[in-house]
Amino acid sequence: MHRNTTVENGTVPQLQGRVCSGVTRASERSAAPINRDIPSILVINGSMAASRLLGGAILAKCGCRVETASTLAQAEALLADKRRKFSAAVVGLQLQDAKGTRIVEFALEHGLPTIVLTGSWQEETRRSIFSYPIFDYFVKGKLGIEDVCRALNRIPLNNCTKVLVVDDSIAARDLQGAFLTAQCFHVLFATNGAEALQLLAKHPDTTLVITDNEMPLMDGITLTTRIRETHGRDELAIIGVAAKGSPATAVRFLKHGASDFLAKPFEKEEFYCRVYNCIGIIEHARAITKAAYTDPLTGMGNRLAFFTQAPALFSTAKTSGEALAVAMLDIDFFKKVNDTYGHAAGDEVLRHVAALAKDQLEGKGVLARFGGEEFCVICRGMDRTAAWSLFDTLRAAVEASSVEYEGVTIRVTLSIGATLTPLNSLDETINHADQLLYEAKNGGRNRVVMTPPPVETSKGVTFLMP
Repeated sequence: MHRNTTVENGTVPQLQGRVCSGVTRASERSAAPINRDIPSILVINGSMAASRLLGGAILAKCGCRVETASTLAQAEALLADKRRKFSAAVVGLQLQDAKGTRIVEFALEHGLPTIVLTGSWQEETRRSIFSYPIFDYFVKGKLGIEDVCRALNRIPLNNCTKVLVVDDSIAARDLQGAFLTAQCFHVLFATNGAEALQLLAKHPDTTLVITDNEMPLMDGITLTTRIRETHGRDELAIIGVAAKGSPATAVRFLKHGASDFLAKPFEKEEFYCRVYNCIGIIEHARAITKAAYTDPLTGMGNRLAFFTQAPALFSTAKTSGEALAVAMLDIDFFKKVNDTYGHAAGDEVLRHVAALAKDQLEGKGVLARFGGEEFCVICRGMDRTAAWSLFDTLRAAVEASSVEYEGVTIRVTLSIGATLTPLNSLDETINHADQLLYEAKNGGRNRVVMTPPPVETSKGVTFLMP
C-alpha cells in the first residue's frame, strides 16, 4: 500500500494527490485522454450502471476523475497501463471473474487505499473484509455513496495528518502502525516518553499522540503531563492505552490531560472510532481558530490576527533597536468601483489587490486586512531603502494590473503610508502610518509617503520628512 510512515528520521513516499475530472467507462478506454501526472479513482464494480452513478457522485463531491471496470480482467488492464495513475480504489464484491474478497486483495496488492462496498452488514462479511488493511467499507445505496465520497476526501487529509505512536512493545507499535497506515496517516514511532518528546519537538504539527503507559524512562501518564505543558487540548489530542482491568489508569490518563483512553486488547474499528473522534475535535478547533483569524473574502489574516502577532514583533524590535516598518495601504477611489460596477466587482478588486499584497509582503512580516479597502503590514529588519523598494514595487504592481469582471476591465491604484520610526506603542505607530497614508491621499494618491525617506527618491513620488 501507499504508506507515509516515519520511523525516527526515515520516511516513505506519500499518497498521491487527486485533482482531476471525468468519468470513463471500460468501453471508452481507447478514446479516453490520459493525463500522465494526475491520478484517478478506480471503481471496480460488476454493475456499470451503479459505477456510473458512483462515478458521478465522486466527480461532483470530490473533484476526481473516475475510471471504471466491471471485471477483474478490466481492472488488471487499467493498472497495467503505466500511463494511468490511481490514488484509491472503490470495489464491490460481486464480480464474474473474482470470487469472495479476491478483488480486495487485488486492489491492496497494487498499493491502493481501498474502500469496499458491500450488500449487507452481515457480521461474517464485516469480519472478512476488515481482516484486510482496507481504508473503510460501506453498504451500497445512497448513504453508502455519500460515505464513499467522504472517505475519499479524507484520504489526502490523513496523508497530511501526523500521528505519533509511543510504545516500547514492537508488536504493539506494529499493530497500531498497520492500522494507521491503512488509513493513510503519516505515522511516527517512539519507544518511550522521552523519545516521544524529542519527536514532537521535530514535528510540532502532530495532531494525535497514542501512548502506552508502562514504558521505560518515562511512562505514558508522565508523558501526557509533559505534553500538556506545551500543547493545549485544542492543539493536540492524546489517547492513553493500557491493559484492561486497570480503571484507575484510565482515570489518571484523563485527569492528566488525555483526550481519550483505550483498553487493550481492542477491536480495529474501536481503535478507528477513537482516533477519528480525537482528530475530529482537533480539526474542528483548528477550523474555528482559522475562521476567527482569517478574512473570509481575501484569505489573509484579519485585524484580530494582526493584533495577536504584531505586538510581540513590535516589542522585540523596539527593545533590540532592530529596524521596523509599519505601513497602512488603501485602494484609491474604491467606493467609486462599488458604485460603478457593483459590490461583487468590488470584491474581485479586493481579492486581486490582496493577492498582489500577499505576493509582495507575506513572509516579510505580518499582513492583514483591517477592514473595507484598508490593509496593514508590519515588517522587522528592513532599512529605509529596502522598505521603500518593497512598498513602491507593490504600488507599481497594482497600478500596472487590472481586474476583468463581466467583460469590463477595472483598474485601481494604491496609496501607502509607511513609517520606520517606532513610537511608544504599536497603536501610536499605526496611527502615524495612517497619518502618512492621509498625506498620500491628499498628495494625489497612487504614491508612497514614508518617514524617514529613502536615500534615493523616484520620480513622481512624494515623501513626508520626519
